[in-house]
Amino acid sequence: MTNELARRIALGHGIAAWFAAVLLATLAVVLVRRKLRLTRAYITLVVLAMGLTFATGVTGALLDLPYRSHLRQRIFLASHFLGWLFERKLHFAFGALMFAAIALVTLLAGRTNPNDVAQPRLSAVTSVAFVASAFFALAACVLSSVVAFRLRF
Repeated sequence: MTNELARRIALGHGIAAWFAAVLLATLAVVLVRRKLRLTRAYITLVVLAMGLTFATGVTGALLDLPYRSHLRQRIFLASHFLGWLFERKLHFAFGALMFAAIALVTLLAGRTNPNDVAQPRLSAVTSVAFVASAFFALAACVLSSVVAFRLRF
């Protein structure tokens, strides 16, 4: 992968990550307020949030090898603090992806049989997973933005 291609993918990755984080936070607010109605707008919001979250994960995986081979050492040489901050950003991003997957699975499981006894528990797990995913996604976006603004390569 050329440096120019990696930069373009990184730019798209960052933009998609911020949009996904905002959509996840919106879903978390909607679910916490318990205004959950499976309307077309809500389903569209879920599909957009999940699509962007998983697209961000895929582009992040594409950028992992160039990051480890070209940027990681340069970031740590410039600042150990920023290097560790960016490493933690990777952990937060992985957490956001995992909690988004949990939220999607529990949401789909709750939709298969709405009269099930476990429906309230599945709804609660979905809400918690969306809130956790939003928190982790926003933390990853903020940490990566701090590193990007402090270090220019």
